[in-house]
Amino acid sequence: MIYLLISILLNAYIGIIFTYFHRYKIDAFQAIVFNYWTCVITGSFFLGHFPLNSATLSTPWFGWAVLMGSLFIAVFNLIATSSVRVGVTITQTANKLSLAIPVLFSFIFYQERISWLKLTGIALAMIAVVLTSSKKSSQQNIKVPAWQFALPILLFIGSGIIDTLTKFVQRNFLVDEMASNAYLIVGFFMAAFWGSIVLSINYIRGKKQFEGKHVLAGIVLGIPNYFSIYYLIKALQDKSMNSSATIPINNIGVLFVVSCFGIFVFHEKLSRKNYLGLLLSLLAILFIYLGD
Repeated sequence: MIYLLISILLNAYIGIIFTYFHRYKIDAFQAIVFNYWTCVITGSFFLGHFPLNSATLSTPWFGWAVLMGSLFIAVFNLIATSSVRVGVTITQTANKLSLAIPVLFSFIFYQERISWLKLTGIALAMIAVVLTSSKKSSQQNIKVPAWQFALPILLFIGSGIIDTLTKFVQRNFLVDEMASNAYLIVGFFMAAFWGSIVLSINYIRGKKQFEGKHVLAGIVLGIPNYFSIYYLIKALQDKSMNSSATIPINNIGVLFVVSCFGIFVFHEKLSRKNYLGLLLSLLAILFIYLGD
């Protein structure tokens, strides 16, 4: 349980850091790319060496690491595009509701135990996401083309696949600590690689300007980002809790912590719906934990 708690707190920290990007005029895409390189360096120091070599190419998890890294950068761009096109609220809701995909996967393919208490908790978690993310928007009266609503749907699928993939690889291929770290480092390396190509093109075309503060933002983001996934994998390896409980608790826990930070630090004004969502999120965590 301690690994899950650490993962929740680190993921919440990442979400909170993003709120400061606008204030300090940090370009999110540049920070994300430098964050991936920071993850690679952090993981390599933690492991003791850089694991990408000829032997790594023949490991059974290498292809999955490449896929995960590619999904990282793709999902990030989906979040950015969807937030602009259809709004932050719908985007955040789609991102968090993706917890349904790995839960369904665990039920079907791993035959994890299903209890009514756990199912109730998962249902409450999904309702809590919708209520907590419900915010008044100045864009409410702006008509959005129907095709653009494909963006949050793709985000829902992409985020769900990342969580599902994390569990699948952990269960089948990550047999020890070294394999877990090597898998993460290679995954982040691929995300950094693809992101750097896109970023370089933007530099050449003059669409983005390099500044040291974007690198610094990437470092501040990258170190906790690496360990947030590292400890999530550790939590998934903990036999005391099934993945159908670990992933929903992780997602809803992050939403709860970030929301509380917004209330007490940013003094955000929440509606009754939002407060009801926070209450339901606590009940969801309790029900899922006890139902597991």
